[in-house]
Amino acid sequence: MNWLRYVKRDPVPWLLDPANPSARALTLKYIFGWPTARIEKEQQSIVEWPAVHQVLKQCTPNHLWGRIDNPYYGGAAGTFGTVYMLAQLGVPRTPEIESACENLLGQGRNLEGRFSPEGETFTPWLCYTGMALRSLWHFGYGDDLRAQSSWRALLEAVLTRPELLQCPLAGGACRSGLVKALAALLSMPVAQRTAPENKAIDSLADNLMNQLYDFKGRDAAWLWPTFPRYYDTDLLEMCYWLAQTSYRKFARYREFLQDLLNLQNAEGRWIKRQMGTMPAAERIHHPSRWLTFEAVYTLMLTYGGNTYAAGRPES
Repeated sequence: MNWLRYVKRDPVPWLLDPANPSARALTLKYIFGWPTARIEKEQQSIVEWPAVHQVLKQCTPNHLWGRIDNPYYGGAAGTFGTVYMLAQLGVPRTPEIESACENLLGQGRNLEGRFSPEGETFTPWLCYTGMALRSLWHFGYGDDLRAQSSWRALLEAVLTRPELLQCPLAGGACRSGLVKALAALLSMPVAQRTAPENKAIDSLADNLMNQLYDFKGRDAAWLWPTFPRYYDTDLLEMCYWLAQTSYRKFARYREFLQDLLNLQNAEGRWIKRQMGTMPAAERIHHPSRWLTFEAVYTLMLTYGGNTYAAGRPES
């Protein structure tokens, strides 16, 4: 089967438009299969993109993007949120990001190795740990001993202490946290994964597949995707990560995918339905190159037929 059968029009040429150098670089890396060395110029274009350049300029040596003693201060606009946002955009490592990652590793982890804001009565940790580890892997800190201790804490919770996956703020299983944790595990290079990582990936994927979803009622917001995201999630993000597991072959996953396909417009593009953490980069209620990239890559992994792999873009 071929992924093109499921879109109303091939949007890949549109994804290569340098108007969004982040979406272009992600497309070249994951859809065209370009190695990191080949997209260095594209990644530098992301750094120079006004939307990102302005964010990097706001970082200060004394406070980074918030408070030096609390990377979670400021929420999505703080140090933790900004590092996560830049990782999603595929921004390469910069001096500002290095300082922020060191700050996150030094100030953002609790004694158990989990990443979570302090000073709250009910402290969520699964989503924050997933977001942090995904970011740290992207920026080259995945093998850091401090990150590895957090990695072990995540594996322990998934494999042997499922009660820790419950979030008091969510009133039980936090599906957003499960998605963020799955994303973190899949961010580790395949060659470095061992049996525990693969078992944890299957466990999280299975957990997500067996949750109850009501997209016409309680979970309607899952059909309103956005990008970049913070600790919330949506159907597109969940499918994007599930497609990178063996669970993409399951009938339940294909049901999710049908709901995802219903969100495309007549041009085979996906609309940004909610305000993201970088509102100036893409307008709400308009086609999003980021979301369309995620949808296309998801479909390619599921149905095959990627004729762009290892190819040369026309623009």
